[in-house]
Amino acid sequence: MHSMKLYGANVCPFVHRTRLVLAEKGIQHEYVAIDLRNKPEWYHEVLPSGKVPLLEHGSVRIWESSIICEYLEEVQPEPALLPADPGEKAGARMLVDWASNAFVPTFYKLLKAQEVDDQADHAENLTTHLERMNRELQGKSYFLGDAPSLVDLEIYPWFERWPVLEEYRKFEIPKELDALTAWRGRMSERPSTRKLEEPGSFYIEQYHHYAHPNP
Repeated sequence: MHSMKLYGANVCPFVHRTRLVLAEKGIQHEYVAIDLRNKPEWYHEVLPSGKVPLLEHGSVRIWESSIICEYLEEVQPEPALLPADPGEKAGARMLVDWASNAFVPTFYKLLKAQEVDDQADHAENLTTHLERMNRELQGKSYFLGDAPSLVDLEIYPWFERWPVLEEYRKFEIPKELDALTAWRGRMSERPSTRKLEEPGSFYIEQYHHYAHPNP
């Protein structure tokens, strides 16, 4: 396998999901950490999309985290993080797509909302998304069954960042969502997660400008 290099930033959940996949698969790579508030001069030259993550693998250069995760699944199939069955694989992709286009934006809308009424609306919508996850996880250790998949690894980074919503919006995961709470705990104990985790205080400091933008 050609050498791999991942450009990223520890604060970024999209980078985090990519790094979790690399860790779960045990893929050797070089990680180039970037301070997004103090970008190096070469940033836009190396990252044509203007954002992280970016994966270099030989002559191949890929951005967009979900595409990188699927690429890693294809170049190193074991351990498998997607089902072999085409229908089940499509179901997994739809879950990731839903999380990326519904759950994730609502997380940020709540964090960024300055008006109390807006915060209440976004909190209600986010609770609805969490309830769906709880239903998906009923009777299962992970979203697709007994082993983690791309679905788990691509959703989990926002749960490591949950202290941000607790600190700035007083929003906690409802206790009655027992399957989701158990899943979060299970994910937090995985070796790949423990290897990459940052403390809640790190995210609270890094996300302050989202919750309290300068006037």
